[in-house]
Amino acid sequence: MAIEFALVAPAFIALVLGILHIALIYLAQQGLESAVENASRLVMTGSIQSLTVSGQTSPGLTKASDFKSAVCNGISGKSADTDANGNPIAVSYAGSLPPFLSCDRLTVNVQVVPTGCASPTITAPTLTYDSKSGTLTGSSAGYGTISCDGKTNDGTGIGSTQGKLVIMQLAYLWPTVAGPLGLNFTNPSYGNNRMILATYTFTVEQYLCPVDSTGATKTC
Repeated sequence: MAIEFALVAPAFIALVLGILHIALIYLAQQGLESAVENASRLVMTGSIQSLTVSGQTSPGLTKASDFKSAVCNGISGKSADTDANGNPIAVSYAGSLPPFLSCDRLTVNVQVVPTGCASPTITAPTLTYDSKSGTLTGSSAGYGTISCDGKTNDGTGIGSTQGKLVIMQLAYLWPTVAGPLGLNFTNPSYGNNRMILATYTFTVEQYLCPVDSTGATKTC
C-alpha cells in the first residue's frame, strides 16, 4: 500500500494543485471581466466625460492615471445634471475592481477606433515588469495605439466623444507558481505571474454636457 501510494501521490497532488490554480485563475478572470464591463459603462454613458472632479474647471479626466484610479477606487465630482436651483449635482461612482485584485497589478488600455475604420490594427501598451515589487511599472499611462487606413489614434479614449467606437482592455498580473510534474501557468516575461486580459467594445451613447455660469455648454 505504501508503494502504491508513493506512485499515485505525486500525480494526485499535481491534479489537485492544477484544479486549484485553474479555479483561482478563472475567478480572477471573471472579476476582471466584471470590472471592464462596469468601467466601460462609465465611458459608454458619458458619466466620465461629463464629470467635473475636484480641482478641475472643465469636465472629463485628463490623465490615464485618473481613470485607472477611478476603476480601482471609484471617483466623485459634479455631474452635468442640475438641481432645482441650477446647481450641479454631486455624484460618486464606486470602483469596479474586485477587492481580491490589486490596483498595482492592473493596466488600463482605452482606445478609440478611427471613424470609418473597418479593420483596425491594435498595438497593446508596453508593459515593464518589476521583479522586485512584482508590479507593472509605468502602467498608469500604459496606452497602446489603434491605426487604420493611415490614421493613428493617440490613446485618449477616456475623453471619447459621442458615437465613437471604443475598445477598453484591462490587463492584470495574477500571481501563481510552478508546481510538480511540469505544472506551470505562469508567463515567463512576468515572473511568477500569469497575464489575464478582459476586453469590452462599445459605442459611446449620447450624453448631457454641463453648462457654465453663463449658460453656455462646456465641451465634453
